[in-house]
Amino acid sequence: MAGERDDEAEVGDEKKDPAEGERPTESEASASTEKGEAEDGPSREEGAKTHAEPPRAGAAWARPFARVERALTWFESRLLFVVLLALVFSLVSWISLRGLAAPVQADNAAGTVFRALLGAAILGALARFGTARAKIDDETKRAIVTIVAMAIGAGIAPAWRKVGVEHFDAILNWLQEGSALTLVGGLRGVATRLTLLVALIGGSLAAARSKHINIDVVLRFMQPKLRPFVHIAGAVATAVVCFTAGFGFFDYISIEGFGQRKDAPLAEKVSGVARTSSLHVFVLRKQLALDLRVMPSVVFKGARWDDPSRMNGRAWNTWLDEAGFAEHFTAEEVTSMKAPPGAEDEPRVAIVNLPGESARGVLVHDMNLMWVVGLWMIGLRVLLRALLVVSGHASLEPDAEEPDEDDAPDATAAAGEGAQ
Repeated sequence: MAGERDDEAEVGDEKKDPAEGERPTESEASASTEKGEAEDGPSREEGAKTHAEPPRAGAAWARPFARVERALTWFESRLLFVVLLALVFSLVSWISLRGLAAPVQADNAAGTVFRALLGAAILGALARFGTARAKIDDETKRAIVTIVAMAIGAGIAPAWRKVGVEHFDAILNWLQEGSALTLVGGLRGVATRLTLLVALIGGSLAAARSKHINIDVVLRFMQPKLRPFVHIAGAVATAVVCFTAGFGFFDYISIEGFGQRKDAPLAEKVSGVARTSSLHVFVLRKQLALDLRVMPSVVFKGARWDDPSRMNGRAWNTWLDEAGFAEHFTAEEVTSMKAPPGAEDEPRVAIVNLPGESARGVLVHDMNLMWVVGLWMIGLRVLLRALLVVSGHASLEPDAEEPDEDDAPDATAAAGEGAQ
C-alpha cells in the first residue's frame, strides 16, 4: 500500500507542468508589478515630455519688449479692477440716494419701491444669517424663514416711506451741486467717465492678446509662413489709425474745452492745456478741503451744504486770501472770485468758481483727455504684439496658450532658453 501511494505521487508529479514550479505567488506578482511600474514611470514621463510640444523660443532681442508688455498687462489688469469697483460704487450710490431722497408724492412710487427692495434684502440676509447661526439644518425651513422675512421687509416699506427723505436729499444735493463731484458733473458724470475708462482699458488689454474684434478669415486660409506679414501690416494700420484719432481728439479738446486757437502750433496747444489742467487740479484740491469741512454736518446731521449761516462773503474772501489763489491767478482774477463790497455779510455758497468758468463740469474736459491716452495706448499695445509675434514670443493662433501676467517676469525668456 505504501508503495502504491509512492507510485501515485510520482505519477502526479510527472503530470504537473514544469513551469508551474517557476510561477510566482500572487503577492510576489503584485510586488513585481509595482516595481516594474515604478521603474517604467520615469521613462514614461520622459517619453511624454519628449513628445510634448516644446515651449515657444523667442528671439533674445525681443525679451525687453516682452517684459514691457507683461508689465503693462499687469498694471492695466489691476487698474481695470479698481475702476470697475469705483464704477459699481458710484452707480449704487447714485441709485440708492435717488431712491431714499425721492419726495413723498402720490404719483411717485420710486421711493416706496426702493425701500421695499432694501427692506427685503436686509431682512432676508438677516434671516439667512440667523438660521445659519441657529444651526437649522433643514434647508426647506431656512428657505421659508428667509422668504417670510423678505416679504415682511417689502410689506413694511410704506411705514417708513418718509424716514430720512430730507437727510438723504441734503446729501444728494451736496454731492451734485456743492462738492468736488460737481466739478465732474456729479455722481452721474463720474459713472459716465468711469464707463469710458473701462472701455479703453479693456480695449488695450484685448489688443495686447489679439482678442480685440478683427476679421481673421484671411489669416485662417493663408499659408503659415505668410501670416506674420499680414499680421504686421494690420498692426501698423491699426496703430496709425489709433495715433491719428488720438491726435484728432487732442486737437478738438484743446480748442473746444481749453479755449486754444485753431491755428496755434501743437506745442502752444500742449502748453495751454497743461497750464489750464494744473489750475483745475489746484481748484479740485481746494474744493476737497472745503468738502472735508462740511462733510460731517451734511452726512451725519443732514444739514444743507448751502445753509446761509455756514459761510458769508467776509469768510469767503478770507479763505481765498489764505488758500493761495494769488499764486495761481492774477489780482484781477482773484478779485472777480471774491464777494463784492457791501456783500460781506450776505450768505456765500462755498464752492470754487474759476474766472469765466462755471464750477459744474469744469473737469469734464480734463477727463476727456483719457480718449487721447487710451487710443495711443491701444496703438502701442498693437505694435508690441506685432513685435512679439515676429520675434516668436507670441503666436498667431487664436487658441494658443500664453503666459499669464501673474507669472514670473522672466517666464518667456526661461521658456526660450529651455527650448534651445
